[in-house]
Amino acid sequence: MTETVVSIQIAQFPDQYSLTLLFVLTVAVLIVFIEIGFRLGSRHHGKVVKAVASQARAIMGTMLGLLAFMLAFTFASAQTHFETRVTNLAEEARLAHNAFLHAEFLGPADHKRAQELLREYVAIRLSLEELTESDQWSEVLALVEESESMQRELWKLAIADGKNKLGPEQSSLRNSPFMVSVVGLIDIHNMRLQAELANRISRIVWATLYLTALLGMLVMGYQAGLIGRRSPIATFTLAISFSAVMMLITDLDRPMTSMFDMSSQSLVILSENMDEMLENE
Repeated sequence: MTETVVSIQIAQFPDQYSLTLLFVLTVAVLIVFIEIGFRLGSRHHGKVVKAVASQARAIMGTMLGLLAFMLAFTFASAQTHFETRVTNLAEEARLAHNAFLHAEFLGPADHKRAQELLREYVAIRLSLEELTESDQWSEVLALVEESESMQRELWKLAIADGKNKLGPEQSSLRNSPFMVSVVGLIDIHNMRLQAELANRISRIVWATLYLTALLGMLVMGYQAGLIGRRSPIATFTLAISFSAVMMLITDLDRPMTSMFDMSSQSLVILSENMDEMLENE
């Protein structure tokens, strides 16, 4: 498990940098390419015919339109990934609640241990949701490994419960409600890992998006150089606007968002209910 998460972490190396740093770098690079284009166009200022300037203007419009399409496509993908994580979070809370209730059917000792494990499990999941982009990946790995250790212990309790109810001669354990709940909890855990760590925007898509943005800025600067006029305010506004949208996409696609709040209210309510039920026993 650790090796899998580490390999995914390395593949998504931009996650190690803050959004502020990425935003500043993106704005700076876009402005640099606009300036490069302007200087290239300035070399031909006064030497080109009107048709060439019109052609450059048409290409600039096409490039910016293509960039807008790429931004819309990538934003939609990131939004889908974010919504999947929100759905999985709510589903995990539901399955943990079911497992907590089904633990009542276990023996006296096992039922107490199972409910305590589930209470600790929910607390760990809440800790994971509270992590931010500034936290280290080692903290994420430690919490994931701890939750998986609890899943293995819950699985052992479920197997023991199934064998006690069905007898050693029966191989099917499907009639144990607690086992069904534990299996569902393990499944949703794997689904969340897939959604948060593996199901990310492809590096090819990111490379294409940035390449399109850089070329669009280059052509825009070139067209301004041809006519010998440019507006610094318009240049900065365009670079900042495109960079801001790119940061929104980056944050939506990250496992630990900073601008978007993935509400963990369902886990908070579940934790409070578990505490109350344990205190009333």
